[in-house]
Amino acid sequence: MAGHLGKTLAELDALVGMDELRAWQAFDRVDPIGSYRGDLQAATISQHIAIWAGAGKKTPPLIDLLPIDPHPMTPEQKQAVDAAKARARSDAYTANLIATLQSKVKK
Repeated sequence: MAGHLGKTLAELDALVGMDELRAWQAFDRVDPIGSYRGDLQAATISQHIAIWAGAGKKTPPLIDLLPIDPHPMTPEQKQAVDAAKARARSDAYTANLIATLQSKVKK
């Protein structure tokens, strides 16, 4: 925290009471000071480089370029999310296939 404020630890100790320090520590657990914003900026630059380099339609989503997952999950949670995404893709494919077949039958 001292480095982010441009202060030495001694200066910070003289300026910030224990209650305020605890409040900042709690806030840092919820929204880490500094690092996430820098990670997001780096991921944005990486995404633009991928676009410029010709990644085309498969430009990686920003979340895939972050060095640290902002929404960490247990393996079980990740498996459930991945299964739900797979079901959604399968349902969309099936609906598209049905619509295609129905349009061919009507002709």
